[in-house]
Amino acid sequence: MKTETSKDILLYKRLFVYIKPYLGLISFSLLLALLVSAADGTLAWMVKPIMDDIFVNKNAELLRLIPLGLLLLYLVKGVSRFGQSYLMRSVGQRVIMQLRNKLYEHIQLMSLSFFHRTPSAVLMSRITNDVTKLARISSQVIADFFRQIFTVIVLLGVVFYREWRLALIYCLVLPVVIWPIKAIGKRLRKVSRRDQEKLAELNIILQESFTGTKIVKAFGMEDYESQRFNHENQKLYKIKMKGVAADELLSPLMEFLGAIGLAVVIWYGGMQVIRDNTTTGTFFSFIAAVAMLYAPIRKLSKMHNVFQDSMAATERVFDILDTPLEITDKESAIELPPFNQHIEFKGVYFSYNGHDSVLKDINLTIKKGQLVALVGLSGAGKSTLADMIPRFYDVTAGALLIDGYDVRDVKLKSLRSQIGMVTQETILFNDTVTNNIAYGGLDASPAEIIQAAKSAYAHDFIIEMPQGYDTVIGERGVKISGGQRKRITIARAILKDPGILILDEATSELDSESEKLVQQALEKLMHGRTTLVIAHRLSTIMHADLIVAIDNGRIAQQGTHRELMKMGGVYRRLYDLQFRKQE
Repeated sequence: MKTETSKDILLYKRLFVYIKPYLGLISFSLLLALLVSAADGTLAWMVKPIMDDIFVNKNAELLRLIPLGLLLLYLVKGVSRFGQSYLMRSVGQRVIMQLRNKLYEHIQLMSLSFFHRTPSAVLMSRITNDVTKLARISSQVIADFFRQIFTVIVLLGVVFYREWRLALIYCLVLPVVIWPIKAIGKRLRKVSRRDQEKLAELNIILQESFTGTKIVKAFGMEDYESQRFNHENQKLYKIKMKGVAADELLSPLMEFLGAIGLAVVIWYGGMQVIRDNTTTGTFFSFIAAVAMLYAPIRKLSKMHNVFQDSMAATERVFDILDTPLEITDKESAIELPPFNQHIEFKGVYFSYNGHDSVLKDINLTIKKGQLVALVGLSGAGKSTLADMIPRFYDVTAGALLIDGYDVRDVKLKSLRSQIGMVTQETILFNDTVTNNIAYGGLDASPAEIIQAAKSAYAHDFIIEMPQGYDTVIGERGVKISGGQRKRITIARAILKDPGILILDEATSELDSESEKLVQQALEKLMHGRTTLVIAHRLSTIMHADLIVAIDNGRIAQQGTHRELMKMGGVYRRLYDLQFRKQE
Protein backbone atom coordinates (compact mmCIF):
# COMPACT_ATOMS: atom_id res chain seq x y z
CA MET A 1 0.00 0.00 0.00
CA LYS A 2 1.45 3.36 -1.03
CA THR A 3 2.12 5.98 1.64
CA GLU A 4 0.80 9.51 1.28
CA THR A 5 4.32 10.77 0.56
CA SER A 6 5.05 8.23 -2.20
CA LYS A 7 1.68 8.97 -3.81
CA ASP A 8 2.50 12.68 -3.73
CA ILE A 9 5.89 12.10 -5.37
CA LEU A 10 4.19 10.15 -8.15
CA LEU A 11 1.68 12.98 -8.62
CA TYR A 12 4.52 15.55 -8.73
CA LYS A 13 6.21 13.58 -11.50
CA ARG A 14 2.99 13.39 -13.51
CA LEU A 15 2.32 17.10 -13.08
CA PHE A 16 5.87 17.90 -14.14
CA VAL A 17 5.08 16.44 -17.58
CA TYR A 18 2.58 19.30 -18.12
CA ILE A 19 4.88 21.95 -16.62
CA LYS A 20 8.06 20.84 -18.42
CA PRO A 21 7.36 22.65 -21.74
CA TYR A 22 7.38 25.96 -19.86
CA LEU A 23 10.66 25.54 -17.97
CA GLY A 24 12.14 28.47 -19.93
CA LEU A 25 9.40 30.83 -18.76
CA ILE A 26 9.63 29.44 -15.22
CA SER A 27 13.43 29.96 -15.15
CA PHE A 28 13.08 33.60 -16.21
CA SER A 29 10.31 33.98 -13.63
CA LEU A 30 12.64 32.60 -10.93
CA LEU A 31 15.28 35.16 -11.94
CA LEU A 32 12.69 37.91 -11.41
CA ALA A 33 11.73 36.33 -8.06
CA LEU A 34 15.39 36.50 -7.04
CA LEU A 35 15.41 40.25 -7.83
CA VAL A 36 12.31 40.74 -5.63
CA SER A 37 13.97 38.84 -2.77
CA ALA A 38 17.22 40.78 -3.20
CA ALA A 39 15.24 44.02 -3.00
CA ASP A 40 13.62 42.93 0.28
CA GLY A 41 17.03 41.99 1.70
CA THR A 42 18.50 45.33 0.63
CA LEU A 43 15.66 47.19 2.38
CA ALA A 44 16.44 45.39 5.64
CA TRP A 45 20.17 46.05 5.11
CA MET A 46 19.59 49.79 4.61
CA VAL A 47 18.04 50.23 8.07
CA LYS A 48 21.49 50.33 9.73
CA PRO A 49 22.99 53.17 7.59
CA ILE A 50 19.69 55.09 7.87
CA MET A 51 19.69 54.82 11.67
CA ASP A 52 23.41 55.14 12.42
CA ASP A 53 24.69 57.39 9.62
CA ILE A 54 21.71 59.69 9.06
CA PHE A 55 19.89 59.96 12.40
CA VAL A 56 22.86 59.44 14.75
CA ASN A 57 25.88 60.77 12.75
CA LYS A 58 23.90 63.40 10.75
CA ASN A 59 25.37 62.41 7.33
CA ALA A 60 23.71 64.87 4.88
CA GLU A 61 25.29 63.29 1.76
CA LEU A 62 23.82 59.91 2.57
CA LEU A 63 20.45 61.57 3.24
CA ARG A 64 20.38 62.75 -0.38
CA LEU A 65 21.28 59.29 -1.77
CA ILE A 66 19.10 57.01 0.37
CA PRO A 67 15.64 58.30 -0.81
CA LEU A 68 16.72 57.96 -4.46
CA GLY A 69 18.03 54.48 -3.73
CA LEU A 70 14.72 53.54 -2.09
CA LEU A 71 12.71 54.74 -5.11
CA LEU A 72 14.93 52.76 -7.50
CA LEU A 73 14.75 49.69 -5.27
CA TYR A 74 10.93 49.74 -5.14
CA LEU A 75 10.76 50.29 -8.91
CA VAL A 76 12.93 47.21 -9.57
CA LYS A 77 10.95 45.22 -7.02
CA GLY A 78 7.57 46.25 -8.47
CA VAL A 79 8.50 45.54 -12.11
CA SER A 80 10.11 42.21 -11.19
CA ARG A 81 7.16 41.13 -9.06
CA PHE A 82 4.66 41.99 -11.80
CA GLY A 83 6.70 40.16 -14.44
CA GLN A 84 7.16 37.09 -12.26
CA SER A 85 3.48 36.85 -11.28
CA TYR A 86 2.29 37.44 -14.85
CA LEU A 87 4.60 34.77 -16.30
CA MET A 88 3.65 32.17 -13.70
CA ARG A 89 -0.07 32.88 -14.07
CA SER A 90 0.40 32.42 -17.81
CA VAL A 91 2.04 29.05 -17.19
CA GLY A 92 -0.81 28.11 -14.86
CA GLN A 93 -3.48 28.98 -17.41
CA ARG A 94 -1.65 27.02 -20.11
CA VAL A 95 -1.47 23.99 -17.83
CA ILE A 96 -5.21 24.36 -17.12
CA MET A 97 -5.88 24.49 -20.86
CA GLN A 98 -3.73 21.41 -21.51
CA LEU A 99 -5.26 19.37 -18.71
CA ARG A 100 -8.82 20.33 -19.62
CA ASN A 101 -8.19 19.32 -23.24
CA LYS A 102 -6.54 16.06 -22.17
CA LEU A 103 -9.32 15.24 -19.70
CA TYR A 104 -12.10 16.10 -22.16
CA GLU A 105 -10.49 14.08 -24.95
CA HIS A 106 -10.07 11.10 -22.62
CA ILE A 107 -13.68 11.29 -21.44
CA GLN A 108 -14.91 11.55 -25.03
CA LEU A 109 -13.16 8.24 -25.81
CA MET A 110 -14.75 6.39 -22.89
CA SER A 111 -17.39 3.73 -23.56
CA LEU A 112 -21.10 4.16 -22.88
CA SER A 113 -20.67 1.95 -19.78
CA PHE A 114 -18.44 4.62 -18.25
CA PHE A 115 -21.10 7.31 -18.76
CA HIS A 116 -23.74 5.02 -17.27
CA ARG A 117 -21.58 4.60 -14.17
CA THR A 118 -20.49 8.22 -13.81
CA PRO A 119 -22.96 11.14 -13.57
CA SER A 120 -22.22 13.84 -16.14
CA ALA A 121 -22.28 16.52 -13.42
CA VAL A 122 -19.36 14.75 -11.70
CA LEU A 123 -17.37 14.80 -14.95
CA MET A 124 -18.16 18.49 -15.43
CA SER A 125 -16.88 19.19 -11.91
CA ARG A 126 -13.62 17.40 -12.71
CA ILE A 127 -13.06 19.44 -15.89
CA THR A 128 -13.97 22.82 -14.41
CA ASN A 129 -13.42 22.93 -10.64
CA ASP A 130 -10.79 20.23 -10.06
CA VAL A 131 -8.54 21.19 -12.99
CA THR A 132 -8.60 24.84 -11.88
CA LYS A 133 -7.53 23.88 -8.35
CA LEU A 134 -4.84 21.57 -9.69
CA ALA A 135 -3.32 24.28 -11.87
CA ARG A 136 -2.75 26.51 -8.84
CA ILE A 137 0.31 24.36 -8.16
CA SER A 138 1.96 25.58 -11.35
CA SER A 139 0.68 29.16 -11.31
CA GLN A 140 0.49 30.10 -7.64
CA VAL A 141 2.47 27.61 -5.56
CA ILE A 142 5.61 27.37 -7.70
CA ALA A 143 5.72 31.14 -8.30
CA ASP A 144 5.25 32.10 -4.66
CA PHE A 145 7.30 29.21 -3.27
CA PHE A 146 10.57 30.21 -4.90
CA ARG A 147 10.02 33.92 -4.33
CA GLN A 148 9.33 33.40 -0.62
CA ILE A 149 12.18 30.88 -0.24
CA PHE A 150 14.61 33.30 -1.88
CA THR A 151 13.32 36.09 0.39
CA VAL A 152 13.74 33.94 3.51
CA ILE A 153 17.32 33.02 2.51
CA VAL A 154 18.27 36.64 1.78
CA LEU A 155 16.70 37.96 4.99
CA LEU A 156 18.28 35.20 7.09
CA GLY A 157 21.62 36.24 5.55
CA VAL A 158 21.01 39.80 6.76
CA VAL A 159 19.89 38.56 10.17
CA PHE A 160 22.97 36.37 10.71
CA TYR A 161 25.34 39.01 9.37
CA ARG A 162 23.96 41.70 11.65
CA GLU A 163 23.68 39.62 14.86
CA TRP A 164 24.36 35.89 14.63
CA ARG A 165 23.67 35.27 18.35
CA LEU A 166 20.24 36.90 18.17
CA ALA A 167 19.60 35.00 14.92
CA LEU A 168 20.26 31.67 16.61
CA ILE A 169 17.81 32.55 19.40
CA TYR A 170 15.12 33.46 16.86
CA CYS A 171 15.72 30.32 14.76
CA LEU A 172 14.97 28.10 17.76
CA VAL A 173 11.30 29.01 17.22
CA LEU A 174 11.20 27.87 13.56
CA PRO A 175 11.02 24.07 14.20
CA VAL A 176 8.08 24.69 16.53
CA VAL A 177 6.29 26.48 13.67
CA ILE A 178 6.74 23.60 11.18
CA TRP A 179 4.73 21.03 13.13
CA PRO A 180 1.36 22.88 13.07
CA ILE A 181 1.88 23.73 9.37
CA LYS A 182 2.20 20.03 8.54
CA ALA A 183 -0.69 18.91 10.78
CA ILE A 184 -3.09 21.59 9.53
CA GLY A 185 -2.14 20.93 5.89
CA LYS A 186 -2.90 17.22 6.29
CA ARG A 187 -6.34 17.99 7.72
CA LEU A 188 -7.03 20.55 4.98
CA ARG A 189 -6.33 17.94 2.30
CA LYS A 190 -8.94 15.58 3.76
CA VAL A 191 -11.46 18.41 4.02
CA SER A 192 -10.70 19.44 0.42
CA ARG A 193 -11.47 15.95 -0.87
CA ARG A 194 -14.85 16.02 0.87
CA ASP A 195 -15.44 19.57 -0.36
CA GLN A 196 -14.91 18.59 -4.01
CA GLU A 197 -17.04 15.44 -3.67
CA LYS A 198 -19.90 17.44 -2.15
CA LEU A 199 -19.58 20.10 -4.87
CA ALA A 200 -19.94 17.36 -7.51
CA GLU A 201 -23.08 16.10 -5.73
CA LEU A 202 -24.46 19.63 -5.75
CA ASN A 203 -23.80 19.82 -9.50
CA ILE A 204 -25.79 16.61 -9.98
CA ILE A 205 -28.82 18.18 -8.26
CA LEU A 206 -28.47 21.32 -10.38
CA GLN A 207 -28.24 19.38 -13.62
CA GLU A 208 -31.20 17.13 -12.76
CA SER A 209 -33.43 20.02 -11.73
CA PHE A 210 -32.52 22.20 -14.72
CA THR A 211 -32.85 19.47 -17.36
CA GLY A 212 -35.99 18.09 -15.71
CA THR A 213 -37.58 21.48 -15.09
CA LYS A 214 -40.79 20.55 -16.94
CA ILE A 215 -41.39 17.57 -14.63
CA VAL A 216 -40.47 19.62 -11.56
CA LYS A 217 -43.10 22.22 -12.47
CA ALA A 218 -45.69 19.68 -13.62
CA PHE A 219 -45.60 17.93 -10.25
CA GLY A 220 -45.32 21.15 -8.25
CA MET A 221 -41.98 20.11 -6.74
CA GLU A 222 -40.22 23.47 -6.82
CA ASP A 223 -40.20 23.71 -3.01
CA TYR A 224 -38.96 20.14 -2.67
CA GLU A 225 -36.10 20.76 -5.12
CA SER A 226 -35.20 24.01 -3.33
CA GLN A 227 -35.15 22.18 0.01
CA ARG A 228 -33.05 19.37 -1.46
CA PHE A 229 -30.58 21.91 -2.83
CA ASN A 230 -30.54 23.88 0.43
CA HIS A 231 -29.87 20.70 2.41
CA GLU A 232 -26.85 19.73 0.29
CA ASN A 233 -25.68 23.34 0.13
CA GLN A 234 -25.72 23.46 3.94
CA LYS A 235 -23.54 20.36 4.05
CA LEU A 236 -21.13 21.99 1.59
CA TYR A 237 -21.06 25.11 3.78
CA LYS A 238 -20.13 23.08 6.87
CA ILE A 239 -17.34 21.27 5.02
CA LYS A 240 -16.00 24.54 3.61
CA MET A 241 -16.02 26.15 7.06
CA LYS A 242 -13.90 23.29 8.39
CA GLY A 243 -11.42 24.12 5.65
CA VAL A 244 -11.61 27.83 6.48
CA ALA A 245 -11.00 27.06 10.18
CA ALA A 246 -7.95 24.93 9.35
CA ASP A 247 -6.63 27.54 6.93
CA GLU A 248 -7.19 30.59 9.12
CA LEU A 249 -5.90 28.95 12.33
CA LEU A 250 -2.38 28.94 10.97
CA SER A 251 -1.79 32.71 10.84
CA PRO A 252 -2.63 33.57 14.48
CA LEU A 253 -0.80 30.46 15.68
CA MET A 254 2.32 31.46 13.76
CA GLU A 255 2.04 35.06 14.95
CA PHE A 256 1.94 33.92 18.58
CA LEU A 257 4.90 31.55 18.18
CA GLY A 258 6.80 34.25 16.27
CA ALA A 259 5.99 36.77 18.99
CA ILE A 260 7.63 34.50 21.59
CA GLY A 261 10.87 34.50 19.61
CA LEU A 262 10.61 38.23 18.90
CA ALA A 263 10.03 39.05 22.60
CA VAL A 264 13.16 37.13 23.58
CA VAL A 265 15.16 38.81 20.80
CA ILE A 266 14.01 42.33 21.78
CA TRP A 267 14.90 41.74 25.42
CA TYR A 268 18.31 40.27 24.67
CA GLY A 269 19.07 42.73 21.84
CA GLY A 270 17.96 45.69 23.92
CA MET A 271 20.34 44.63 26.69
CA GLN A 272 23.17 44.49 24.14
CA VAL A 273 22.41 48.06 22.95
CA ILE A 274 22.21 49.37 26.55
CA ARG A 275 25.57 47.76 27.31
CA ASP A 276 27.06 49.26 24.07
CA ASN A 277 27.83 45.80 22.72
CA THR A 278 26.03 46.73 19.46
CA THR A 279 24.71 49.87 17.75
CA THR A 280 21.10 50.95 17.56
CA GLY A 281 21.24 50.78 13.76
CA THR A 282 22.53 47.19 13.78
CA PHE A 283 19.80 46.14 16.19
CA PHE A 284 17.01 47.81 14.23
CA SER A 285 18.37 46.42 10.95
CA PHE A 286 18.19 42.99 12.59
CA ILE A 287 14.64 43.62 13.88
CA ALA A 288 13.54 44.90 10.43
CA ALA A 289 14.85 41.72 8.77
CA VAL A 290 13.14 39.55 11.39
CA ALA A 291 9.87 41.45 10.95
CA MET A 292 10.12 41.09 7.18
CA LEU A 293 10.77 37.35 7.61
CA TYR A 294 7.29 36.85 9.04
CA ALA A 295 5.49 37.62 5.75
CA PRO A 296 7.29 35.04 3.56
CA ILE A 297 7.10 32.36 6.27
CA ARG A 298 3.36 33.01 6.68
CA LYS A 299 2.90 32.88 2.90
CA LEU A 300 4.86 29.61 2.73
CA SER A 301 2.54 28.11 5.33
CA LYS A 302 -0.54 29.33 3.44
CA MET A 303 1.02 27.94 0.29
CA HIS A 304 1.29 24.55 1.97
CA ASN A 305 -2.46 24.67 2.58
CA VAL A 306 -3.14 25.65 -1.04
CA PHE A 307 -0.84 22.84 -2.13
CA GLN A 308 -2.71 20.24 -0.07
CA ASP A 309 -6.02 21.51 -1.42
CA SER A 310 -4.66 21.30 -4.97
CA MET A 311 -3.23 17.81 -4.48
CA ALA A 312 -6.68 16.51 -3.50
CA ALA A 313 -7.98 17.87 -6.82
CA THR A 314 -4.97 16.39 -8.63
CA GLU A 315 -5.82 12.91 -7.36
CA ARG A 316 -9.38 13.24 -8.65
CA VAL A 317 -8.29 14.46 -12.10
CA PHE A 318 -5.75 11.66 -12.53
CA ASP A 319 -8.32 9.11 -11.32
CA ILE A 320 -10.28 9.92 -14.48
CA LEU A 321 -7.20 10.02 -16.71
CA ASP A 322 -6.13 6.64 -15.30
CA THR A 323 -9.47 5.03 -16.10
CA PRO A 324 -8.62 2.69 -18.97
CA LEU A 325 -10.42 3.01 -22.29
CA GLU A 326 -12.66 -0.01 -22.76
CA ILE A 327 -13.23 0.48 -26.49
CA THR A 328 -10.01 1.19 -28.40
CA ASP A 329 -8.33 0.45 -31.71
CA LYS A 330 -5.88 -2.42 -31.75
CA GLU A 331 -2.38 -1.59 -32.96
CA SER A 332 -3.06 -3.87 -35.93
CA ALA A 333 -6.52 -2.39 -36.64
CA ILE A 334 -7.35 -1.85 -40.32
CA GLU A 335 -9.72 0.42 -42.23
CA LEU A 336 -13.13 -1.20 -42.72
CA PRO A 337 -13.94 -1.29 -46.46
CA PRO A 338 -17.37 0.11 -47.51
CA PHE A 339 -20.16 -2.20 -46.30
CA ASN A 340 -21.09 -4.61 -49.06
CA GLN A 341 -22.46 -7.98 -47.86
CA HIS A 342 -23.79 -8.71 -44.38
CA ILE A 343 -23.60 -8.19 -40.62
CA GLU A 344 -23.21 -11.37 -38.57
CA PHE A 345 -23.67 -12.02 -34.87
CA LYS A 346 -21.93 -15.31 -34.07
CA GLY A 347 -22.62 -16.78 -30.63
CA VAL A 348 -22.62 -13.31 -29.07
CA TYR A 349 -22.85 -12.91 -25.31
CA PHE A 350 -22.74 -9.60 -23.50
CA SER A 351 -22.68 -8.56 -19.84
CA TYR A 352 -22.44 -5.10 -18.29
CA ASN A 353 -20.88 -6.35 -15.06
CA GLY A 354 -19.06 -9.47 -16.25
CA HIS A 355 -21.53 -11.81 -14.55
CA ASP A 356 -25.16 -11.49 -15.61
CA SER A 357 -25.49 -11.79 -19.39
CA VAL A 358 -27.84 -9.31 -21.06
CA LEU A 359 -27.41 -11.03 -24.43
CA LYS A 360 -27.06 -14.82 -24.69
CA ASP A 361 -25.92 -16.85 -27.69
CA ILE A 362 -27.08 -14.37 -30.36
CA ASN A 363 -26.78 -15.79 -33.88
CA LEU A 364 -28.13 -13.44 -36.52
CA THR A 365 -27.31 -12.45 -40.11
CA ILE A 366 -28.43 -9.12 -41.58
CA LYS A 367 -27.93 -8.93 -45.32
CA LYS A 368 -27.14 -5.76 -47.22
CA GLY A 369 -30.29 -3.83 -48.13
CA GLN A 370 -32.47 -5.69 -45.62
CA LEU A 371 -34.87 -4.03 -43.22
CA VAL A 372 -34.55 -5.98 -39.98
CA ALA A 373 -36.77 -5.27 -36.97
CA LEU A 374 -36.00 -6.14 -33.34
CA VAL A 375 -39.08 -6.63 -31.15
CA GLY A 376 -39.61 -7.74 -27.59
CA LEU A 377 -40.63 -6.53 -24.16
CA SER A 378 -38.74 -3.67 -22.48
CA GLY A 379 -35.45 -4.89 -21.08
CA ALA A 380 -35.24 -7.85 -23.46
CA GLY A 381 -31.90 -6.59 -24.89
CA LYS A 382 -32.94 -5.01 -28.21
CA SER A 383 -31.08 -1.70 -27.81
CA THR A 384 -28.01 -3.43 -26.39
CA LEU A 385 -27.87 -5.71 -29.44
CA ALA A 386 -28.09 -2.72 -31.78
CA ASP A 387 -25.42 -0.85 -29.79
CA MET A 388 -22.96 -3.66 -30.44
CA ILE A 389 -22.79 -2.79 -34.16
CA PRO A 390 -21.10 0.65 -33.77
CA ARG A 391 -19.06 -0.85 -30.90
CA PHE A 392 -20.60 1.20 -28.14
CA TYR A 393 -19.99 -2.04 -26.25
CA ASP A 394 -17.72 -4.98 -27.06
CA VAL A 395 -19.01 -8.54 -27.02
CA THR A 396 -18.21 -10.51 -23.86
CA ALA A 397 -18.02 -13.73 -25.89
CA GLY A 398 -18.53 -14.64 -29.53
CA ALA A 399 -17.96 -12.27 -32.43
CA LEU A 400 -19.69 -9.55 -34.43
CA LEU A 401 -18.60 -9.45 -38.07
CA ILE A 402 -19.21 -6.92 -40.84
CA ASP A 403 -18.40 -8.39 -44.27
CA GLY A 404 -16.32 -10.99 -42.43
CA TYR A 405 -14.28 -8.41 -40.48
CA ASP A 406 -14.49 -8.64 -36.69
CA VAL A 407 -15.47 -5.12 -35.55
CA ARG A 408 -12.73 -5.34 -32.89
CA ASP A 409 -10.11 -5.65 -35.64
CA VAL A 410 -11.08 -2.52 -37.59
CA LYS A 411 -10.57 1.16 -36.79
CA LEU A 412 -13.44 2.67 -34.84
CA LYS A 413 -13.60 5.76 -37.04
CA SER A 414 -13.91 3.69 -40.23
CA LEU A 415 -16.62 1.55 -38.59
CA ARG A 416 -18.75 4.37 -37.21
CA SER A 417 -18.39 6.47 -40.36
CA GLN A 418 -20.57 3.87 -42.11
CA ILE A 419 -23.31 3.83 -39.45
CA GLY A 420 -26.14 6.35 -38.93
CA MET A 421 -28.46 6.50 -35.93
CA VAL A 422 -31.82 8.02 -35.10
CA THR A 423 -32.66 7.33 -31.47
CA GLN A 424 -35.68 7.57 -29.22
CA GLU A 425 -33.98 10.35 -27.28
CA THR A 426 -33.58 13.28 -29.66
CA ILE A 427 -30.11 14.76 -29.16
CA LEU A 428 -29.67 18.27 -30.54
CA PHE A 429 -27.28 21.03 -29.54
CA ASN A 430 -27.73 24.66 -28.52
CA ASP A 431 -26.67 25.81 -31.96
CA THR A 432 -28.13 26.77 -35.34
CA VAL A 433 -30.27 24.44 -37.43
CA THR A 434 -27.47 24.38 -40.02
CA ASN A 435 -24.83 23.24 -37.54
CA ASN A 436 -27.13 20.62 -36.04
CA ILE A 437 -27.79 19.09 -39.45
CA ALA A 438 -24.15 19.45 -40.49
CA TYR A 439 -23.13 17.46 -37.40
CA GLY A 440 -23.48 14.47 -39.72
CA GLY A 441 -21.05 15.99 -42.25
CA LEU A 442 -19.03 19.04 -41.14
CA ASP A 443 -17.71 19.68 -44.65
CA ALA A 444 -21.19 19.74 -46.22
CA SER A 445 -22.16 22.69 -48.43
CA PRO A 446 -25.26 24.81 -47.72
CA ALA A 447 -26.96 23.19 -50.73
CA GLU A 448 -26.33 19.68 -49.34
CA ILE A 449 -27.69 20.71 -45.93
CA ILE A 450 -30.85 22.14 -47.50
CA GLN A 451 -31.30 19.01 -49.63
CA ALA A 452 -30.97 16.80 -46.52
CA ALA A 453 -33.58 18.95 -44.75
CA LYS A 454 -35.94 18.66 -47.73
CA SER A 455 -35.53 14.87 -47.78
CA ALA A 456 -36.43 14.83 -44.07
CA TYR A 457 -39.50 17.05 -44.65
CA ALA A 458 -37.90 19.69 -42.44
CA HIS A 459 -37.16 22.47 -44.95
CA ASP A 460 -40.62 24.05 -44.85
CA PHE A 461 -40.75 24.62 -41.11
CA ILE A 462 -37.08 25.68 -40.99
CA ILE A 463 -37.50 28.56 -43.45
CA GLU A 464 -40.47 29.81 -41.40
CA MET A 465 -38.24 30.28 -38.35
CA PRO A 466 -37.05 33.84 -37.49
CA GLN A 467 -33.54 33.32 -38.88
CA GLY A 468 -34.26 30.27 -41.01
CA TYR A 469 -31.34 27.86 -41.05
CA ASP A 470 -29.38 30.23 -38.79
CA THR A 471 -31.95 29.97 -35.98
CA VAL A 472 -30.51 28.75 -32.67
CA ILE A 473 -32.84 25.98 -31.44
CA GLY A 474 -31.84 25.95 -27.75
CA GLU A 475 -30.45 23.25 -25.50
CA ARG A 476 -31.63 19.82 -26.73
CA GLY A 477 -33.77 21.68 -29.29
CA VAL A 478 -36.27 22.99 -26.72
CA LYS A 479 -37.39 25.87 -28.99
CA ILE A 480 -39.00 23.53 -31.55
CA SER A 481 -41.57 20.72 -31.36
CA GLY A 482 -40.83 17.03 -30.86
CA GLY A 483 -41.67 16.17 -34.47
CA GLN A 484 -39.49 18.99 -35.78
CA ARG A 485 -36.59 17.87 -33.58
CA LYS A 486 -36.93 14.34 -34.88
CA ARG A 487 -36.91 15.49 -38.52
CA ILE A 488 -33.73 17.50 -37.96
CA THR A 489 -32.03 14.39 -36.54
CA ILE A 490 -33.21 12.47 -39.62
CA ALA A 491 -31.78 15.21 -41.86
CA ARG A 492 -28.52 14.83 -39.95
CA ALA A 493 -28.49 11.09 -40.66
CA ILE A 494 -29.39 11.65 -44.35
CA LEU A 495 -26.48 14.08 -44.72
CA LYS A 496 -24.08 11.50 -43.28
CA ASP A 497 -25.29 9.05 -45.96
CA PRO A 498 -24.46 5.86 -44.01
CA GLY A 499 -24.57 2.34 -45.43
CA ILE A 500 -25.95 0.95 -42.17
CA LEU A 501 -28.82 2.62 -40.35
CA ILE A 502 -30.03 2.01 -36.78
CA LEU A 503 -33.46 3.36 -35.78
CA ASP A 504 -34.15 3.01 -32.06
CA GLU A 505 -37.81 3.83 -31.34
CA ALA A 506 -37.46 6.71 -33.83
CA THR A 507 -41.21 7.47 -34.01
CA SER A 508 -42.02 7.19 -30.31
CA GLU A 509 -43.68 9.99 -28.32
CA LEU A 510 -45.06 11.79 -31.39
CA ASP A 511 -48.59 12.86 -32.23
CA SER A 512 -50.27 11.29 -35.26
CA GLU A 513 -49.53 14.15 -37.68
CA SER A 514 -45.88 14.41 -36.63
CA GLU A 515 -45.49 10.64 -36.74
CA LYS A 516 -46.78 10.55 -40.31
CA LEU A 517 -44.24 13.16 -41.44
CA VAL A 518 -41.43 11.49 -39.50
CA GLN A 519 -42.36 8.09 -40.94
CA GLN A 520 -42.23 9.53 -44.48
CA ALA A 521 -38.81 11.03 -43.72
CA LEU A 522 -37.60 7.71 -42.32
CA GLU A 523 -38.76 5.85 -45.43
CA LYS A 524 -36.62 8.17 -47.56
CA LEU A 525 -33.72 7.68 -45.17
CA MET A 526 -34.06 3.86 -45.21
CA HIS A 527 -34.26 3.61 -48.99
CA GLY A 528 -31.32 1.61 -50.32
CA ARG A 529 -29.76 1.13 -46.88
CA THR A 530 -29.33 -1.79 -44.50
CA THR A 531 -31.62 -0.85 -41.64
CA LEU A 532 -32.01 -2.19 -38.12
CA VAL A 533 -35.22 -0.98 -36.49
CA ILE A 534 -36.07 -1.28 -32.80
CA ALA A 535 -39.80 -0.85 -32.27
CA HIS A 536 -42.44 -1.52 -29.66
CA ARG A 537 -45.27 -0.71 -32.07
CA LEU A 538 -45.53 -3.70 -34.37
CA SER A 539 -47.68 -1.81 -36.88
CA THR A 540 -44.58 0.11 -38.00
CA ILE A 541 -42.48 -2.98 -38.82
CA MET A 542 -44.89 -5.55 -40.27
CA HIS A 543 -43.39 -4.99 -43.74
CA ALA A 544 -39.82 -5.71 -42.53
CA ASP A 545 -37.75 -8.27 -44.45
CA LEU A 546 -36.88 -9.97 -41.18
CA ILE A 547 -38.40 -9.63 -37.72
CA VAL A 548 -36.36 -10.87 -34.77
CA ALA A 549 -38.23 -11.51 -31.52
CA ILE A 550 -35.95 -11.21 -28.49
CA ASP A 551 -36.95 -12.62 -25.13
CA ASN A 552 -34.76 -12.38 -22.01
CA GLY A 553 -31.60 -11.70 -24.01
CA ARG A 554 -32.07 -14.56 -26.48
CA ILE A 555 -33.41 -14.72 -30.01
CA ALA A 556 -36.71 -16.54 -29.52
CA GLN A 557 -37.94 -16.34 -33.13
CA GLN A 558 -37.07 -14.78 -36.47
CA GLY A 559 -38.91 -14.54 -39.77
CA THR A 560 -41.40 -12.36 -41.65
CA HIS A 561 -44.58 -11.10 -40.02
CA ARG A 562 -46.66 -13.75 -41.76
CA GLU A 563 -44.26 -16.55 -40.77
CA LEU A 564 -44.09 -15.47 -37.15
CA MET A 565 -47.87 -15.18 -36.88
CA LYS A 566 -48.17 -18.80 -38.02
CA MET A 567 -45.54 -19.94 -35.50
CA GLY A 568 -47.26 -18.44 -32.46
CA GLY A 569 -44.95 -17.92 -29.48
CA VAL A 570 -43.37 -14.63 -28.38
CA TYR A 571 -44.17 -12.53 -31.46
CA ARG A 572 -47.80 -13.68 -31.58
CA ARG A 573 -48.22 -12.85 -27.90
CA LEU A 574 -46.80 -9.35 -28.50
CA TYR A 575 -49.10 -8.89 -31.49
CA ASP A 576 -52.18 -10.04 -29.58
CA LEU A 577 -51.25 -7.76 -26.69
CA GLN A 578 -51.18 -4.70 -28.95
CA PHE A 579 -54.08 -5.49 -31.31
CA ARG A 580 -56.54 -7.38 -29.10
CA LYS A 581 -58.43 -4.18 -28.26
CA GLN A 582 -58.73 -3.22 -31.93
CA GLU A 583 -59.91 -6.66 -32.99
